[in-house]
Amino acid sequence: MEAGTKCGNRVVKAFAYSLDPDETPQNVASHLDPNFSVDVLCTMDPLRAKDTESKIENTRSSSCSGGQVGGMESRLEKFQIIFNNPTATYRVGDTVYGYGWVILKEPIFIQSVCLEAVGEAKVEWMTSSDIQASDEEVFNYTTVLPVKSEKDNPEDLLHAGSHYFPFEFTLPSKLPSSFKGRHGRLRYFARLTITTPGGPHHERTSKFAVISNLDLNKEPDASLPVENDTFEAIGSWCCISGTVTASIKLEKKGYAIKEAIPVWAEIKNLSTRRICSTQVSLIQNVTYYSFRGRFSESSTLVTIHKGGVAPRGKQTWQRELLSIPTVAPSHLRGCKIIDIQYYLELSIKPAGIARKVKLPLDIVIGTVPVNKLQSPRTSYHPLPSTVSDSACPFPFFENVSDQVLLTDKLGLRNMIPTAPPWEEDDDIP
Repeated sequence: MEAGTKCGNRVVKAFAYSLDPDETPQNVASHLDPNFSVDVLCTMDPLRAKDTESKIENTRSSSCSGGQVGGMESRLEKFQIIFNNPTATYRVGDTVYGYGWVILKEPIFIQSVCLEAVGEAKVEWMTSSDIQASDEEVFNYTTVLPVKSEKDNPEDLLHAGSHYFPFEFTLPSKLPSSFKGRHGRLRYFARLTITTPGGPHHERTSKFAVISNLDLNKEPDASLPVENDTFEAIGSWCCISGTVTASIKLEKKGYAIKEAIPVWAEIKNLSTRRICSTQVSLIQNVTYYSFRGRFSESSTLVTIHKGGVAPRGKQTWQRELLSIPTVAPSHLRGCKIIDIQYYLELSIKPAGIARKVKLPLDIVIGTVPVNKLQSPRTSYHPLPSTVSDSACPFPFFENVSDQVLLTDKLGLRNMIPTAPPWEEDDDIP
């Protein structure tokens, strides 16, 4: 049975199908039109009219009573969101496929099922006088699914058993990357909400990560060499030991995530004091913005070390490699309240009481290397929109072996429920 409702300016189609619990998954497809393409497909157990009339009447009464929330909680065995990508990580422009999976112990009446995908940024820091905070929504997609049952039953009833609510949405090409800092974050999540008559809703939220696109071939000066140098005195204010000269050079300004940066540097110790150590670090500088001010923080991501330099000595770095970890691209374009910059810092530590000599050099970190084409995307099998007699639209499995067998047969191994790594110790927005 097909039904439609209007969400904004878009008509959302729905299709409800009743599945006999004794029916095998291979026989499910014979009931479906393989040419029927829908936005959302929901499967339900059949209405056992003669055997369950009294039970359904009791369900209708309890659904309309004030105790709906507790009643639904007691009848809900499983409620989760599953993405087609097991790592729940997507690039801008990708289509996100997934489904809500609900297992009920007893039948319940519902009004609607709503999926909301959100991207939001939040910042907060404390000053000497107050707390500065701001937030920004960078993405929002909402789909409402009206659930309809058989014609002879006007109520919206979900029977005991498994129910699947598939969804899909496309990420815009200019979304900013997911990010988490000490005083701010940018997160994406999907929320599935089941609304019941006469009572509050029941919802489940699951995060997914987004990687934005920063093509270094389109960035000014990314392919040009960069360098910086300094000449500083070392020692305390009352006892200057001499001077140190230092320089650092890179063959280009722009580097991609996971790329190794060859570093050239030269340190000349023109003082009588020994230099204990030298190092080059990759530093991330994040600036948070609110309506009344801004706040910056820096963190060291990677460091490579060299030994000391004797008085009147010299040290040379020749293509020392520093690998870029997986980080958000520079700028975080598309977000107005968080800005990210990166730089290398050559640090020289003299012996005794003397401040360090620090020499910064700005770089740009992107997703597409200089003079290289964008790498092909990793493809994950979407939820099938059509089915044949030899396949069913969703993994109806009772145990792990059935799950693996069925997903292998359909080519849907990536659909096996897998929680993203940050779900275990991270709060839901």
